[in-house]
Amino acid sequence: MNRSTNLLIFISFFFLSFTGNLNLVDAGDTASVILNSGNFEQLVMQSKDVWFVLFGAPWCPSVKSLKPEWDKASKALEGKVKFGELDCDVENDIQARFGVTGFPTVFAFGPDKCAPPTGVTERTADALEKAGLCYYDKAQGCKMEF
Repeated sequence: MNRSTNLLIFISFFFLSFTGNLNLVDAGDTASVILNSGNFEQLVMQSKDVWFVLFGAPWCPSVKSLKPEWDKASKALEGKVKFGELDCDVENDIQARFGVTGFPTVFAFGPDKCAPPTGVTERTADALEKAGLCYYDKAQGCKMEF
C-alpha cells in the first residue's frame, strides 16, 4: 500500500474508535458526561452535586428521541445540575444495581447519596430544566457529610 492509503486507513480507524458510546450528538452540543464503571462512583456517588443520569442504550429509539432534549437541558443547567449517560449494554452491573429494566430511565441523584435516586419522567428540555432547577434549589439547603 502507498503512504496516502495508509494515512486514510489510520484516520478512518481513529474516527471509528470514538463512535461506540451513548453520546449520539456532537460533544459541543451537550454538557452530559459519559459514565462508566471506572468513573460512576467518583463522579456521581461521591459527589455533593445533583446529577441526572440517563440509563440507556445507543440502539434504543426512545433514547435517540430523548437525546436532543437531554442535551439542551444539560447545556441550560451547566454549573447547577450535572448530566451523565450510562450505556447499559456495557455497564450491566450499574444497571442492575439500580434496577433499571427499560430505556430510557432517568434518575436524579441528590446530594444525599445514601437516599435512593428519584425517577425523572420529564422528556422535554423545558421540563428537564424545571425539574433540574427544583432539585438544585432543594440541594442548596442540604448538607453533605461523608
